[in-house]
Amino acid sequence: MDSLSAPSPCPSPGAQLSADEMKLLAKLEEQNRLLETDSKSLYSVSGVLQSPTSPKTISYDDDIWGHVIQEWDDWSKRKVGQIKVLIRRGVPAHLRPVVWRLLCDAQNVAVSQHYSDLLKSSCPAETLIHRDLSRILPQHQLFQELRDATCQEPLLNVLKAYSVLDREIGYCQGSVFIVGLLLTQMAEEEAFCVFVRLMKDFRMRELYRSSMVELGCCIYQFDSMFQEQLPELHSHFQTQGFHTSMFSSSWFLNILLSSLPITAAMRTFDIFMCEGLEIVFRVGLAVLHMKQAELIKLDTEGMMNCLQNLESWESDPDGMIEAAYQIKYNSGRMKQLRKEYTSIKTKELEDQEELNGLSSENKHLKQRLDILEKRCSEQLVSQMKKELEKSLLNAARSQNTLKEMQTNTLQIEESSSTVPDENSVMYLQTELISCRLREAEALTGLKELKQHIKDLWQQVHCGGQQKVSSAQNDLQVELLSTRLKEALTQATLKESRHKLLQLQTEDKIHSDQLKRTEAHINSQRDHLQELTSQNQDLRGQLQQSRQQFSALQCKIQILSKSTTSFSQTTLKPSTSASLEHNDT
Repeated sequence: MDSLSAPSPCPSPGAQLSADEMKLLAKLEEQNRLLETDSKSLYSVSGVLQSPTSPKTISYDDDIWGHVIQEWDDWSKRKVGQIKVLIRRGVPAHLRPVVWRLLCDAQNVAVSQHYSDLLKSSCPAETLIHRDLSRILPQHQLFQELRDATCQEPLLNVLKAYSVLDREIGYCQGSVFIVGLLLTQMAEEEAFCVFVRLMKDFRMRELYRSSMVELGCCIYQFDSMFQEQLPELHSHFQTQGFHTSMFSSSWFLNILLSSLPITAAMRTFDIFMCEGLEIVFRVGLAVLHMKQAELIKLDTEGMMNCLQNLESWESDPDGMIEAAYQIKYNSGRMKQLRKEYTSIKTKELEDQEELNGLSSENKHLKQRLDILEKRCSEQLVSQMKKELEKSLLNAARSQNTLKEMQTNTLQIEESSSTVPDENSVMYLQTELISCRLREAEALTGLKELKQHIKDLWQQVHCGGQQKVSSAQNDLQVELLSTRLKEALTQATLKESRHKLLQLQTEDKIHSDQLKRTEAHINSQRDHLQELTSQNQDLRGQLQQSRQQFSALQCKIQILSKSTTSFSQTTLKPSTSASLEHNDT
């Protein structure tokens, strides 16, 4: 995990010490007053040291620490508060390796005997370690003594050995600073044992987990303390989008070693070895207190640059520790914040599990959708194409049928007035035959009448030649004239009757023909209406077919669009902000 540059401390209201610590400080003040008058009173009070603000007496510190080291078991059980005060004042540089090993009980690490075997094992993170060392060592003053290639080998060995020992955690970039600091104070194997203890007993292993739950809890606690103690600066950070995790994560991962000057880093690590991560909270808030006036005027980039420049405490580590212990730190409040974070994290995990379930279900549904698309898309498209072709064919047939019926209607309308049907022709032929028979009879009668008149004329002509009396002759002539007139009248009457009969026959024929024509016209009109109705039905079917065709086209387009849209939709699960576990 990449380390972020950290800021430096600044004073704030003091925190209350424990009762034992207060008593010890009171004794220290009393001892300091005795030191001013009698240097032999140095050891008059066992285990008591000067206050942090009074001048140091090196021999006195060495003797007290020598006594503490010799009787460590007793001090570590009965005088823990006094040890804290001594460590806050600072551990003598030449005794620091011994004190660190005693503080973490490194001498009882069981794996120290297997260190050489661990180095022989294959290390998956070796390439990553080499890369980080080549980048970090030249840039930080903590590694000035380790920039030589031969000096880098112990650092590489310790990191490799632990990554092999604890494969679950492996290698984390923040551990480079801790192991580097240890190697400046002790041998390679001793540094490995101390580092193993730090990982196991000082919450460092939990901080380095890939889930980052412990790191997230520390950041949550720090952010809550920051908001409570410096609300104005915290509000400015929020306004600028400058989250607390952006600068505080590296403070917890490497115990401020990447951010502080070497002298202040040593003092901070002394206290960490005794009191744990509390010193990180205190120094971090002291940094924000000291830089508050400057930070509140800057933007995000300016704040990051400001928090990276903490060289002001290089010459005054005592001032840094004093400012850190003026910070309000309540253990009960820290436990409460841990419970709050655990509750929030539990809720997030539940939401994440639900989201994972939904994501898994979504993935499963997507797979099923892909399968169904593969199975059904071609079949559905083929079926729709067939329905489309069928609709087009029906529409074409309807068009052809409509055209044929329109043509037939026109032909019927044109032929209905002139061309009778077959029954009408037969009937007319029968009527014509009967009329001709009656006409033949009338002509025969007329011929007979004409013949009778001719005979009468012959008789009249013959009678005029006979020699008879004049009286008889006159009577005969008159009689014959009368008969002749009667015959002519009868002939004329018969001819008139014949003409009347002929006219009546023609009238009847025409009347019947007219009735048949009207009946045929009415029939043709009914047929035309029926054809018109069929034509309208066919037009309606054609319109319906066109609508079905349009609907099928719209369905195909909607199905294509929905399939494309659904395939591109992905669920983006929300995750909490966190830092990388391995350097990218």
